[in-house]
Amino acid sequence: MGPLEDEVGDIIRKARTGLGFTTGQAAERAGMPVPVLEEIESCRHTPSQEKVGSLAQVLCLNPAKLYDSAMGLWHPEEPSPDVLSDVVIIEGSIGSDKVNGYILIDKTSGEAAAFDTANDSRKILQGLQEKGVRLKYLFLTHCHTDHTGGLEGIFKATEAGIGIPEGEASIGFGRGIQRGVFYIKDDSEFSLGRNKIKAVVISGHTQGSTCYMTRNYCFSGDTLFAGSVGRAYSPEAYHDLLHFLRTRILSLNEGVHIFPGHGPVTTVGEEIRHNPFF
Repeated sequence: MGPLEDEVGDIIRKARTGLGFTTGQAAERAGMPVPVLEEIESCRHTPSQEKVGSLAQVLCLNPAKLYDSAMGLWHPEEPSPDVLSDVVIIEGSIGSDKVNGYILIDKTSGEAAAFDTANDSRKILQGLQEKGVRLKYLFLTHCHTDHTGGLEGIFKATEAGIGIPEGEASIGFGRGIQRGVFYIKDDSEFSLGRNKIKAVVISGHTQGSTCYMTRNYCFSGDTLFAGSVGRAYSPEAYHDLLHFLRTRILSLNEGVHIFPGHGPVTTVGEEIRHNPFF
């Protein structure tokens, strides 16, 4: 399983900007020189436990969990093959950055749903072909290009319905896929064979960012990563993001597996115990 999406510097920067602090303001409150904080945020310097504690207090992060992140003391356990028996993980990239997409399979009906594109239509289509299933839906968690790249190619090959969160509706797509698009409201539900898929809006990373839930899975896009959260687009959005993650995701059964847009698979229980934002 790959590395975590965020290092300690990424976590600190997301919390600082989410709270609306400049580097100068955060450094002053934490009692350290600005260049030291800048080095920490750029991941060029591993902070001491004392610095971690000071920054955690200023940035409303959990100090013990943040220190574990700084020291690399935690990584989510790799899910068992049974857990992944009906999920195909698609690992794509955009430049040097890795991005995930997923295919959920219903073996009884032979139908599948994809969650984001992994910026790679070829890998999505190959995954469908290898499993011998028909793509019924392609759900987008949000409309950043690393999660939508290759969308037109997937639609041309499958003519699957393309579910776009209602809050992302201002994002335009080519005419070639418009007839497949439908817009998703909060709490919308969809059937995939025996599976029920529920859309849950977790705004903050983008206005319409949406997670997709089944009984045992949560496809979280860029709202929640293993040990971190997505970058919020404003301080107000940061507050909303953490609130909705606490009340709508981390309130689920601890055994629910979370499939994020970047980084490794995790669980609700792992995030409760190890994510410094909570």
